[in-house]
Amino acid sequence: MKQSLGLLEVSGLALAISCADVMAKAASITLVGLEKTNGSGWTVIKIIGDVASVQAAISTGASFADQREGLVAHKVISRPGEGILSHSVVSTPEPIPEPTPVEVEVQVVVESELPEAPQDTDLISCNLCLDPACPRQKGEPRSLCLHSGKRGEA
Repeated sequence: MKQSLGLLEVSGLALAISCADVMAKAASITLVGLEKTNGSGWTVIKIIGDVASVQAAISTGASFADQREGLVAHKVISRPGEGILSHSVVSTPEPIPEPTPVEVEVQVVVESELPEAPQDTDLISCNLCLDPACPRQKGEPRSLCLHSGKRGEA
């Protein structure tokens, strides 16, 4: 299928972005780019696609820009010459290099025996120091803990 080129020139970058959005939603086209022209803040929107899609997108974008009083010009070139699309509009993207696989050595370390926390909760009365000899009961003021003045000391 032969590609078609569509050009829409509007006044202002914000309007150009809005028109490009409306055109992309109206038809199946590819946005080639936005190009600022010399003077007056005009911006050209370049799109490609099949002839019917580009015509529909350009007419939608032109009416959208005209409603906002920013339409400058619009043109659809149905089957542009080979040199037009290949040199001035469509640039070939650089191929993305394939990632090389990396071998990672995984080393599993198993702790032989971990010290277990005391399981009998009847022996521990203080939830701050976990010392069975502490007279403080859970919910009481921290000042009643045996270790209350020793915070941060080793």
